[in-house]
Amino acid sequence: MKTELYIIGGFLGSGKTTLLLKLLQKEKEAGRKVAVLMNEIGALSVDSALIGEKTAVRDMLNGCICCTIKDEIEVELLALYREHQPDVVYIETTGAAHPMEVLDACMSPSIAMKIDVKGILTLVDCARWVERNRLPIAHRKLMEDQARWSDIVALTKTDLVAEETLAVVRRDIRSLNQKVQLIEITHGEGEVVFGSGSQSQEQHHARHHLHVRTFAYEFVNHVPRAAFRKWVEHLPDSVLRIKGFIKFEDSGDQPELFQYAYGVPFFQPQPIKRPTVIVVIGEELPEEEMRKELNKLEGVF
Repeated sequence: MKTELYIIGGFLGSGKTTLLLKLLQKEKEAGRKVAVLMNEIGALSVDSALIGEKTAVRDMLNGCICCTIKDEIEVELLALYREHQPDVVYIETTGAAHPMEVLDACMSPSIAMKIDVKGILTLVDCARWVERNRLPIAHRKLMEDQARWSDIVALTKTDLVAEETLAVVRRDIRSLNQKVQLIEITHGEGEVVFGSGSQSQEQHHARHHLHVRTFAYEFVNHVPRAAFRKWVEHLPDSVLRIKGFIKFEDSGDQPELFQYAYGVPFFQPQPIKRPTVIVVIGEELPEEEMRKELNKLEGVF
């Protein structure tokens, strides 16, 4: 049984921790074992103290998941999995985190076979959104990217803006992300079909129409290098990123690191044993077709 993974993002003050506490309460009521990975920029975590003693919590301090401590998330997720065997892990990111970078950090080949990414949720402060053009361009672009790459966008503090303003926010976000599920939260209250443990029709639909999909593939055999390169050359544009370790027929038991981004492949021999797993990240991935192609590539039928 894989551990479900949910990513919660949004700028500082948008209400992430309030929402997280409500989601954790729903998980408790559903009888599921929960773990939380919290990322703070600063030397002290305040929010983890609010969550309670019965939930396994890991703090990642003095850095952002998507930059200075990106590599650490693999270690922390592995530790949570090994020590607690949770049914579900929630990651609450800093406001400075880019959702695609966070997703990439979570999908380490070392843990990808144990993780099932269920979605990315971003909280958007409506008042701050309509004033985003006053922000530095990098901050404005990040705010828009957080909405662009999310499966669910929760509009917060909706009671503090006029209905006309709220309509503008909705239109803006849908122009960036046509597939997004928009919900509204007032005073921390709102229906979030996101990791509640129930298997409602709405939740089932949302989980099978994620904006960005991921899957992990584990090799059981060595792979012909030329055939693999040819496969890479014909990848669809929907594939955004691949990373992992592969043993090729001409390299014996020496695994090679393989990375693919923006259409460019990269290979590098590894001096130590690695799991022969690759992780694929993309939009509307033809997962079944890609798995069949990889099976054929390594002679598994």
